[in-house]
Amino acid sequence: MKQALSPPLMELFLQQQPSEQLHSLRVYDRLVSQGESSADLWVAALLHDIGKSRYPLTAIERAIVVIGQFLAPGMAAQWGMGSSHGWKRPFVTAAQHPSWGAEMAQAAGASPLTVSLIRRHQDGGAPDSRSDDRGNENEMEDRLLAQLQSVDNES
Repeated sequence: MKQALSPPLMELFLQQQPSEQLHSLRVYDRLVSQGESSADLWVAALLHDIGKSRYPLTAIERAIVVIGQFLAPGMAAQWGMGSSHGWKRPFVTAAQHPSWGAEMAQAAGASPLTVSLIRRHQDGGAPDSRSDDRGNENEMEDRLLAQLQSVDNES
């Protein structure tokens, strides 16, 4: 893992709660064991949840988010678009941590591909249908994103 993270990115990794660090290490280890060799994906695996460190959640708050998303997904999504104050804070953290994490990773010197993978790691549905002259790059990013999401969802 140390070979995957520069010192500023390692500092970010260490800002995560221990449970988030363990989760990220499981995602990283699974990708490595599957033979994935993309350094950008390795860094994204280790830092995909770094945005949660802005407003760390307790175990009870994480459980509330999971229950809320299960019982009232539309309301949970709406609550996640608000400000990070008050009782909605856990929903805001759950919804907005990918964009926060991407900003943090970019500021610490992560590659544009890693930043994009972190930003998109919770995106649902079909891959981006970006229509520019970077077709092969977009296909590679979408493939790496699908791997990250698959392993993240299993871990």
